Amino acid sequence: MTTLPKLSELTSSERRELFAYLRTAITHHSNAMEGVSLTYGETKRLLEEGFTAPNKPLSDHLIILGFANAFDEVVLESYARQPLTTSFIKDLHATLFKTALAACPDKIDKPVGAYRTDERYIVGLSAPLASPRQISNQLENLLYVNQPKSMQDIAKFHIDFELIHPFAGGNGRVGRLLITYQSVQNDLIPPLIENEHRKDYLNAISDPAALTDFLYEAQKQSYHFVEERHQQNKQDREPDIELDL
Repeated sequence: MTTLPKLSELTSSERRELFAYLRTAITHHSNAMEGVSLTYGETKRLLEEGFTAPNKPLSDHLIILGFANAFDEVVLESYARQPLTTSFIKDLHATLFKTALAACPDKIDKPVGAYRTDERYIVGLSAPLASPRQISNQLENLLYVNQPKSMQDIAKFHIDFELIHPFAGGNGRVGRLLITYQSVQNDLIPPLIENEHRKDYLNAISDPAALTDFLYEAQKQSYHFVEERHQQNKQDREPDIELDL
């Protein structure tokens, strides 16, 4: 298995370019996995230029913007190396959905920024989800017991978080944001989980070893961007050679 560099081993320019890229890429793919209709190009234009996509729902645009804001919070807070808290997780959920909720309340599962109050089930999942009265204690216990230091720990945390399923909607998106948080917190390149690999991701989410392997491959996808940029910058620096014929 190829060892990837730590975040701190990248240059400041490489880190800046990587996070700018991941802000768009993770925002697009994480939301596409949940049915948001904007393409990668439309997501990029919305986030970088403020252009909306014609004939696409307002709620989809607002969720994209909310997710990007939540991503910014994740990167900022993770560099502080502070342990995760339930209040931060609820704040992330609120950041993700509050604007869309205000404009399109019929499109967003409620409550936002608070734990769900009803029983939930996932089709095809044999393990039970936490009941509403168990959510607070189970999440507090998860944060206390599992303080990830490696991608293997992060994979286990992600599975446990999704089984608690604390919110009425957006659990997958919040969970994937936490993968980014914990990766940066531990000096790891954040994985890019692409919508094209959604089935593989869902198949791996009940098996810590399989999810660890999946996340490592997703890390390599993120690092591939760094390698491409490095190669492009190298080519840009190479002088043109004029031949006398």
